[in-house]
Amino acid sequence: MSERIVFVLDVSRSMRGVRIKALHTETIFLATDGDQTVGKKDYVGDVLPQLISKQVHLYCLAIGLNADPNLERLSTATVGQVFSSSRTDVESHEMMGQVMEAAMKEVITSKEMEEVVTHTVVNEIVVINGNTYETRVPIEADIGRNTQIQIRSEAIKDIDVDITGPSGAVYSTTGGGQIAKRLNQKECRLYLESTESGLWTIKLTTQISSAVRAHLVFESNPTRAQAIELQVFLRPPKDDCPPLVVCKLCKSDEPIVGAIVTATVDRPGDTRTNVPLNLYHNSGYYYAYFTDYSGAGRYNVSALAVNDSNTTTYRGTPTVAFRRQRVANCFYVRADFMPTQSPPDGHFNQLLLNNQFGYQRNAMAVTTAPGPVRDPQPTRERKSIPQLSDPMKALKARLSANYIRTKRAVDGLQVSEKADLVNKLAGFESFFSSIRETSAEEINGYQRRLDEINEQVTLSK
Repeated sequence: MSERIVFVLDVSRSMRGVRIKALHTETIFLATDGDQTVGKKDYVGDVLPQLISKQVHLYCLAIGLNADPNLERLSTATVGQVFSSSRTDVESHEMMGQVMEAAMKEVITSKEMEEVVTHTVVNEIVVINGNTYETRVPIEADIGRNTQIQIRSEAIKDIDVDITGPSGAVYSTTGGGQIAKRLNQKECRLYLESTESGLWTIKLTTQISSAVRAHLVFESNPTRAQAIELQVFLRPPKDDCPPLVVCKLCKSDEPIVGAIVTATVDRPGDTRTNVPLNLYHNSGYYYAYFTDYSGAGRYNVSALAVNDSNTTTYRGTPTVAFRRQRVANCFYVRADFMPTQSPPDGHFNQLLLNNQFGYQRNAMAVTTAPGPVRDPQPTRERKSIPQLSDPMKALKARLSANYIRTKRAVDGLQVSEKADLVNKLAGFESFFSSIRETSAEEINGYQRRLDEINEQVTLSK
């Protein structure tokens, strides 16, 4: 019997205009912004045995800050997932669409569709300030079939789009009008059956002075047997261990090593922080223990992986330029349980041996031959470490974002020009992986080092 999906919408008046269509019931997608108000108190205890006996997978979209905490209990027991969109105001429509789209993709992708993999190169919310936003997107030869580039925005009528291919071909909403605006759907969309490999340029321009938000998506199917794939796994705080954010970067189940992988975490209270996943396992896993709490609630996660020049390799050979981005689900943090102490050495190895990160097609190889864990700052003993204060969290997050931009700029230099700068960046990863308290003076010192490196990068170009 083919897999069937049921969609359930249980949200407030502000969302009643959303139409949900039941497709064909072994998977349930539940969207809600509240909790139980009628019936038995332990409704989860009543329905779980039925869901489990019917082998139902429950995927949930938690809307706003008051969505039921029991969603995690339901999804965990049924091997589903919870996605979260904490903001529901007018200015966050693009972010809501981004999260809902990610949740829906997890729901509708079945085992029968595994061979039709869609690789997401870009999936982010961009802000067009100063009338123009421009980005460059690498497309390698392993992808490029059935490519879709989408720009969605509440202000789509005020946005002009220009997309330029590697050989100079231009697609635009103006001039030739190769890209049509769909005002009723508030989007622009370009579909290409075959996409040229190389560096693509996407330029968004507005004719209004105020900042405009847009959701930019660049997706493509593989042209060959395998392409680089990014997977994201999350483990909530458990057994006195902080939440764990894990990415796997691989091709044909063989690891891509040496890449820059960064997680972006949307925290309760509408704040965002970037977390470099600078611990890694030689099976292609990049990970970090998250301690930058902002309070109890759901923490939504997305991940970005890019190649690190000649240091990113596949089967020992440097990879071509690539980019992968994925919006993942969330983990839940309770008010009375926010651990900040790093686990002992070998903790990640043990989790991997116990297959803690979902379905692994190469689980036997990982079990019989786990590789060493590189930990820039191993913690052999549990110590009492104070949480970072909120001002230091904000300053450290800003420094982390600046570091990532600087590192990418250094990676773009010629090999002969970058050796000294790479050495100057060496101490940053250890600082970011530390959860100890810091100071504004220490952070400012790191920022001054970044400023000096940026000056050298500018002079080298």
